[in-house]
Amino acid sequence: MLTSKFKKKISSKIVAKPQSSAIEKVSGAYEAILLQAAFLFSTKGYAESGLREIADRAGIRSSTVYYHFKSKEKIYETIIEKAMLCIFQSVTQEINALPKNASIRRRIDAAIKGHLLALHSNKPFTSTNAHSRITLPPKVDRAIRAMRNEYSDFWQALIVEAQNEGALKTEIDPQLLRPILLGTLNRTVSWFDDQKSTVDSLITSLIVMFSGIWKTRSSRI
Repeated sequence: MLTSKFKKKISSKIVAKPQSSAIEKVSGAYEAILLQAAFLFSTKGYAESGLREIADRAGIRSSTVYYHFKSKEKIYETIIEKAMLCIFQSVTQEINALPKNASIRRRIDAAIKGHLLALHSNKPFTSTNAHSRITLPPKVDRAIRAMRNEYSDFWQALIVEAQNEGALKTEIDPQLLRPILLGTLNRTVSWFDDQKSTVDSLITSLIVMFSGIWKTRSSRI
């Protein structure tokens, strides 16, 4: 269900397994800029974070930032792209690990698991994506919107398949389910504390919580 654009990027320059927190293992100025910018954007906010502060945190000169990125907007776009591709990769890995004849319920449960694993293994990149809604130049805004829309379409296709198979309760509106589900998953970056619980417990709790959408009772990932 991924487009050739995302398949190409996932198989080439984007990080490997998100479970290893690979995004956070930076080497070189380019990666350091992205990591420190993502930290500032996700904690202070985009508008409140300047290029000089990003450079200072990365231990480089401001001119080095401009060598790699022409603007703060481009840094932001790259962070969102990395976050989206990491989540896409994690979700597809979890789904592809299932048997070929896995039910749509098992695939959606696996997608929930993959989304949460990536979300909480690669902060602050993914929290920047989950939190930030800012005014950007039209070209940058279109690029980010296209990535987010493609991921939403990926989930909507799963939900429509579940509806067509008669797996969802008839009371469920499939047009509302996707934003409710993704909104719930993304909001966990605001409140989940890995010092008090584990990501595995979070995954299990949310899968159980969303079990109410299904006609049948149980599913095993």
